[in-house]
Amino acid sequence: MRQLSILILFMMQISSANASNVSEAEKRQIIQTASLVVTKIFEASNNKQYLQGLDYYSDDDNAYFVSDGVVNSLDDLKKSYVIAGAAVEDLHNEILQWNSKVLSADLISFTLPVKLRLKLKGIPEYTGQIIWSAILQKVEGKWLVVQSHESWLNAAEVAKALTPKS
Repeated sequence: MRQLSILILFMMQISSANASNVSEAEKRQIIQTASLVVTKIFEASNNKQYLQGLDYYSDDDNAYFVSDGVVNSLDDLKKSYVIAGAAVEDLHNEILQWNSKVLSADLISFTLPVKLRLKLKGIPEYTGQIIWSAILQKVEGKWLVVQSHESWLNAAEVAKALTPKS
C-alpha cells in the first residue's frame, strides 16, 4: 500500500509539471470529457449494472483499485461486485461535489464526496457518505480509471448498520 501511495505521489509530481503545458481551454475540455466517464460509472452503479461501470476501468497490470482497505485488480473487483451486487436491493449514489485536477493532457484526478443510499436484502436501508477518488488516464482515446479508492465515512457506523442482526 505504501508503494502505491509513493507511486501516485510521484505520478502527480511529474504530471503537475506537465499540467502547466495544458491551456485553460484544454483543461476545461479534459474535465468535461473525463467527468462524463465518471458520470457513466456512477449511473451504472445506480442501475445495478456494476460490471458495466467497470468497463471504464483499466485492465492494465499497473492499475489498482482500493476498496475497504483491500487493493484489487480489475478481475478481483469484478468478482467482488458480482458477490456484493447479489445482495443489493437498491442503491443510489449522488455526487455531492465535483473536485478535479488536470495533471496532464492525458491524466486527471477526481476526489468526490458521494451520498450513498444502500438497501441490502434483509437489512434496513442505510444512508451514508463515501469519498471516491480516482485517477483517469486517456488510453487510445478513451478515459479509463487507472487508480481508485473508496472510503466510507464513519466506517464503524456503516459496519454496524450493514451487519445482519441475529
